[in-house]
Amino acid sequence: MKITKVTVLHVHTIKTDPGEAGQRPILVRIDTDEGIYGIGEVGMAYGCGGTAAVGMVRDLATKIIGMDPMNSEAIWEKLLKTTFWGQGGGTVIFGGMSGIDIALWDIKGKAWGAPVYQLLGGKCREDLRVYASQIQLDWAPRRNICRTPEDYARAARKAVDEGYDAVKVDVLQWDENGVSGGYWLEGPLRNEVVEVGRKRIQAIREAVGPDVDILVENHAHTDSVAGIQFARAIEKYNIFFYEEMNMPLNPKMTREAKEQIHIPLAAGERIYTRWGYVPFFEDRSLDIIQPDLGTCGGITECKKICDMAHPYDITCQVHVAGTCVAGAASLHVETAIPNFCIHEHHQKALMPEYIELCAYNYQPVNGRFRVPELPGIGQDLTDAAYRNSDLYVIE
Repeated sequence: MKITKVTVLHVHTIKTDPGEAGQRPILVRIDTDEGIYGIGEVGMAYGCGGTAAVGMVRDLATKIIGMDPMNSEAIWEKLLKTTFWGQGGGTVIFGGMSGIDIALWDIKGKAWGAPVYQLLGGKCREDLRVYASQIQLDWAPRRNICRTPEDYARAARKAVDEGYDAVKVDVLQWDENGVSGGYWLEGPLRNEVVEVGRKRIQAIREAVGPDVDILVENHAHTDSVAGIQFARAIEKYNIFFYEEMNMPLNPKMTREAKEQIHIPLAAGERIYTRWGYVPFFEDRSLDIIQPDLGTCGGITECKKICDMAHPYDITCQVHVAGTCVAGAASLHVETAIPNFCIHEHHQKALMPEYIELCAYNYQPVNGRFRVPELPGIGQDLTDAAYRNSDLYVIE
């Protein structure tokens, strides 16, 4: 079997809310001479850099035309070692490699008539616990930015009423007027800011009761000083984990923060490959890691990262903030690892604009997911995905 064609789909702008520039998912399709194709995703639909990621996939694609897609390990190593910049790493390089790698695993599964999780070692569990992610956006097919404590409580209650027993929220992302970045979150926080966030957490806890887990997300908007300060204010609400409380480029700061915070720490969506995770493993500064399949190096690398974490008693949750391609692929990795923690189901997975891109609309039932049993990752693209994208074909 040989790779004959790589197609990159840069989806047209999806407006998630009126105040946002929009997001553009980056999807990858790899075709072979045997008629089998696979799909993948680069996890750079949001933020700045998506066009660079599209260009990276296009550049990397020229290196794999004619290769056997079953040799995904050799392809991964080739892209790392023969691109010069691959060994320097970074989001764009590893994002491009990730989209290709996921598609290769999809091809493998289809060629062997097996779901990808079977190729990774089989099931460690029958279903996966799920949390409703980013409820500050409301929990509905349309976003409605939460402002008051009552707004946060209502959003959390919606998720719980659907069967979720865990919710994740960033209570400092928007100020009381709904302005993103309205609060300065570096250095000592003003008491007013701490109280706004604390009251939002308090309202959620009172709305959902003691047995629903609350996961707190900072998106690395706080630095270590502010992150520690806010953690102390919310510890009493029994927080399940505290995510991206500072930026990940100085692991020593995370280690110092951990010594002063009595909540399990999570991070990883902006940490890439085994090499990026090594310092966090060696100093045991993280309790839960969150590699993104679309940027960490794909399925090949994510499985290795999770296996490396296991001897350090670190559990894993794949970061999912993309389309149902990323969502489906992540279920296969999480099902196959013994040190799974919890699965992320993002608010955007409820939005029609994302749902229409994929053939299968996977949604959890009563807060639990089961891995797709179809060959490969168990997902495909719709005509709408091709119709609503800029297409780049490499042959």
